[in-house]
Parts: sequence; C-alpha cells; structure tokens
Amino acid sequence: METKADKLQKKAIRDQQKRIKPGECQKYVRMVLDSDILFSKAHGLGHDLKSEIDKLQLNYVIRNLPLKMCVIWERQTGQRELLPTDNLDSPLSAHWDIENQVIQFHTAEELSKERSVSEIVRSLQSSYPEAKHTVALLGHRNKTADSKAVNYSLIDLQVLHQTASVQIPPIAGEVAATLRRFTKAIAEAPYKQQKSETLGTFKKFLANDKKQCVRVVGTSGFGRLWQQHLNRLPLVTLEVAETIIAQYPCPKRLIDAFEKDAETEREKIADLKINRGAPQPLQSDRRIGNVLSGKLHMLYNSRDPNAII
Repeated sequence: METKADKLQKKAIRDQQKRIKPGECQKYVRMVLDSDILFSKAHGLGHDLKSEIDKLQLNYVIRNLPLKMCVIWERQTGQRELLPTDNLDSPLSAHWDIENQVIQFHTAEELSKERSVSEIVRSLQSSYPEAKHTVALLGHRNKTADSKAVNYSLIDLQVLHQTASVQIPPIAGEVAATLRRFTKAIAEAPYKQQKSETLGTFKKFLANDKKQCVRVVGTSGFGRLWQQHLNRLPLVTLEVAETIIAQYPCPKRLIDAFEKDAETEREKIADLKINRGAPQPLQSDRRIGNVLSGKLHMLYNSRDPNAII
C-alpha cells in the first residue's frame, strides 16, 4: 500500500519535472539585482531599468550583494525538507538555490583603468568562486568612440582570464532585454541538459527533434523510418523507396536475401518495376536498375568503412 511519504516523493518528482519544462521554467527562476544597479547614478541606469524589467514581467528581487553591480540568479528547487517533528500536511516554504551564473556591469572608464581587468576577475572569483562569470560593458552609444584601452581590456578578459564579456548600450531597455535572454537560457538549461543526456545514444536519430526525422513509439514508426533511410540514398525517390519496401518490408529482409544469394538478389532488385503514383499517357515502365541495385548491395555487404556509395 502506498504511504503518504511515497505520495509526497512522487509529487516532488512531478513538480521537479514541471519546473524545468520550457514555458514553465521561467516562473521558477528569479534574478537577484544588486541595489547599486538601480540606485547608482554613475552607471546611468536607475529606476528606468526597474520599469523595463517590470514590462518584461521578469521575476526579481533587490539585495545588497557581496559584489557591487552584480546580477545573480536563483531557482526554486522545491520545498524545504521536513523535520521529524513537522506535520506532513503543514504548508512548506519555498527553497531557492543559487545558479552558477553571475554578471557584473562596468563602464568603459572602469575597464580602461590600468590593472582593472585583473582586479575585476579576482573579485569575481573571490565572491563567486563556483560561478561562470560575465563582465557586461555598458559601452558608448556611438561604438566608434570606444577607446583602444577598452578593446584591449575585453580581449584580456576572454584570452588571459577566460571570462566572458558582453557589450550593452547604456540604455535601460537594452540592459533589460539582455537580462531576459540570460534568464531564459538559465531557466531552460536543466531541461536541455536532461534532454541531451537522454538523447546521448542512438535514440537521438529517432527522436523527431530535427526536420525530417521520424518518431518511433513502441513498434509504430519503423516502416516510416525504413522509408526515410532509403530516401537518404542517392537515386532513391519516394516512388523508388516504396517499390523496395513493397518487396522488403524491413532492412532485415533485404540483408537476409543478400546473404542467401547476393548476385541473384541484385538482379531481382534491378528488375523491380517502380510503382508510379498514377498512370500517365505514354508512360513507360521504369525499373530500379543495376546502378541502384549495386549501391544497395554495397551498403549492406561491404566491410570497407571508406566505401563510397
């Protein structure tokens, strides 16, 4: 008999899967903005940024972070664990985990200062040692006005310190749009990672994730997959594939036929008449032919990995 603890565990698994689905995952991720981003006059963002973030309906909170002008992200991972004395039916508070991403905003003047790049990277590594760091440059509206010192600093960040950088115009709408893109990517990361691990084997070719792929569910879809496989071969049109499938409903039938008598089977395939969609006046019969028959024989019998079909 299923206990209440088992039900809670299954519900927690369902909730966890729901939290990572695209379209739902962003509800469970929020930005944590350092208070200086909204109240610092030196960076020129101010309350306009807050208004733009509100327009985009992004979840966020404002705190005094250990490192100024930073943005980090938190994910609601479920409910806090119950203590032995807690009631199972009591409401539980949400539990938030910090994501491994952090952005710090800087002006062009700050980056162009001598030794500033090393100090920026050092402070990021000290405050957020496990995170992936990104330095956001609030550049000039006129890109031609960017100094060489700033460009050298950006190169140093990426080459010498392996720290990502992004240039954003110092406009509240542009900054908010960039934060939205980061939020979406961070929110969908667990789903994409889980999907990549699931499709890490040969099944990815059957998963219908890309155009012209075939979804196989149980035994349904193998015929369509066999047809799609034949259509990938040179000289094989849809009509040719249907003709071959009518004689050999699955690859094993064709392979077994070649194993019994390869030469006879090649001739048999070459003489197959191609099924036309509809009769046309003065239309002559077409056969598979020796060329395609030979290619099929080579594909399923050759032991040379470098053979050209």
